Amino acid sequence: MWLFSPQPSALSPFIVSAKAEIIEKVLAIMPGQIITLSDLEAALDLGLVEAPAGSDRQTGGLALLVDRLLMLNEVRRVVPPEPTAAAIDARIARIRARFGSAGEFSRVLEARGVDEAVLRIYAADDLRLASYLDERFSAASQPTDEEVRQSGEAARPRLAAERRQSLVGAWIADLRRRADVTILQ
Repeated sequence: MWLFSPQPSALSPFIVSAKAEIIEKVLAIMPGQIITLSDLEAALDLGLVEAPAGSDRQTGGLALLVDRLLMLNEVRRVVPPEPTAAAIDARIARIRARFGSAGEFSRVLEARGVDEAVLRIYAADDLRLASYLDERFSAASQPTDEEVRQSGEAARPRLAAERRQSLVGAWIADLRRRADVTILQ
C-alpha cells in the first residue's frame, strides 16, 4: 500500500512546495543523553560554557559543554552535598548580571526554554562542580617550596592555577577517553 500515490494528484503542488522545517538539531550523543543545538545555545547564552577565544562559537562551545556534562556525570557519582539556597541564588544573580536588563534576561530564558526551576538546576550544578574541583584538585595543585623559591612567593597563585588547570585538563581527557561521545555537527 502506498502512503503517497505515485500518480500526480490535485495535491501535488502543495506537497512539492512544502518545506521541511528543522525543529531541533542533535549535535552530540553521550551515554544516557543527547546535546541539542538548543542546549548549546542556552549554555552559551547563560555563561555555563564560554567558547574559547578564536574558536567557532558552536564548535568551541560544544566541546566545552561535552566536557561540562562529562564532569557533572562524574560528580554525580560521588553524590556531592546539595548547595545552599543562598549559594544557588548568588549563582543565579551572577548569571543575571551577564545581561543588560531584566527584560533581556527574561527574553533569553524564554527563547531558550529555560524557566526558573531549570535555571536553579544549572546554578546548583555549577556549584557542585566547583566544589568537587576544589576538593579534588586544590591540594594537589599547590606548588612545591622549591617552585616558589625559584619563581618567588608572588608567583604562588599563578603556579597553583597553572597546575590545577593541568590536572583538571588531564582528568577531562581521561573522562573523554572513557566516554562514548559522538559529535554529529
